Amino acid sequence: MNQDQLEHKLIPYVLTTARNLPFLDLEVDIGRPLEVLRVEDDQNGEFCSILNRSNQEAFGGPDSMGMPLWVMLDCAILPSAVIGFMLPRADTPPSILEKLDIDDDYEGFVPISEYCACPTVEADCVSGFSLHSHLMGQGIATRTKALALAIYKARFQVGVTQFYNPAIRVHVRFGAMEMTIHRPSVHTYPEDSFVYRLELPSREVLINMARGDDVFGQSNIPEGVRWEFDPNNEMMQGRLSRHLQEGGRAWLIPPGWRASDDGCELHMVLDA
Repeated sequence: MNQDQLEHKLIPYVLTTARNLPFLDLEVDIGRPLEVLRVEDDQNGEFCSILNRSNQEAFGGPDSMGMPLWVMLDCAILPSAVIGFMLPRADTPPSILEKLDIDDDYEGFVPISEYCACPTVEADCVSGFSLHSHLMGQGIATRTKALALAIYKARFQVGVTQFYNPAIRVHVRFGAMEMTIHRPSVHTYPEDSFVYRLELPSREVLINMARGDDVFGQSNIPEGVRWEFDPNNEMMQGRLSRHLQEGGRAWLIPPGWRASDDGCELHMVLDA
């Protein structure tokens, strides 16, 4: 099945609890109806199990950053919603069926992407903590995050990611990523991580991104000194740390991240 054929098979889903439905924008129109899955319905149990295996596979399993099943329920579904795209079993590429260890007799939908974020004490701000897609090179991760943020009715997003994570290329499509904490000590991988904040595009732009019509949202590049940042360079890490500690500001800007011969480089701006 080619990309155009697959596109017509994609189904957006919202996995949450019935009590959350009034607080979500389920009128978001991306050209196909949203499928709402309630976690309290036993018929959705296997879908939830597959979704959790999907997350575990994407993030290195329980010994790395894979999401335990109880975290998916406690921190994603109950206070918020897991949102993404899924495919009918019959239209799911065999490689994904094998990767997710799906039983031969399973006839339900197969999640091929997901994003989840929790509300924060700051109004209209969510804390995003998981994004992945099993269909590579088709913009599904960007569309998934845009769809979720529109449904959450979010205006701002905070999160933690790693310097070496190619998903930075997705995150900067939603705006300049302001780095707020460099190498947070309270993290499983503190040396590789940073905390960021995004001011999100408008609902209209998010919906266009979810449809796949916009590759990038509307973003203003902050003024300052452009910097090609090498996270393997401890002198650069030290400069960035001092800059933030002294009250300076730093943003990651499009294209955000690119692979290099010995790791990666991040595209940044430091205020003067």
